[in-house]
Amino acid sequence: MSRIWMVRHGRAAAGFGAELDPGLDDHGRAQAEAVADRLAPLGPLPMVVSPLRRCRETAAPLEARWGVTARVDPDVGEI
Repeated sequence: MSRIWMVRHGRAAAGFGAELDPGLDDHGRAQAEAVADRLAPLGPLPMVVSPLRRCRETAAPLEARWGVTARVDPDVGEI
C-alpha cells in the first residue's frame, strides 16, 4: 500500500491578506527544520510542493537532507 505524507507550510512571515506570497518567519523556519528531522528517516522520496514561497521554503530543509528537488506543481497551490 502506498502512503502520502502531506505537510502544511510553516508559519508565514505575514498574515492572510498582508502580503501576496510571504515566506516563512523564524518560527516557520524552525517548524520546517523540525518536520524535516521527523521525515528524514523515511526517504529519500519524491516530493511535490506548491509554488507558494512559504511552501517551497518549508520543503527546503527536507530537500537538502534527501538530496532531491521537489517538483513544483500549481495544482497543489491551495488544497
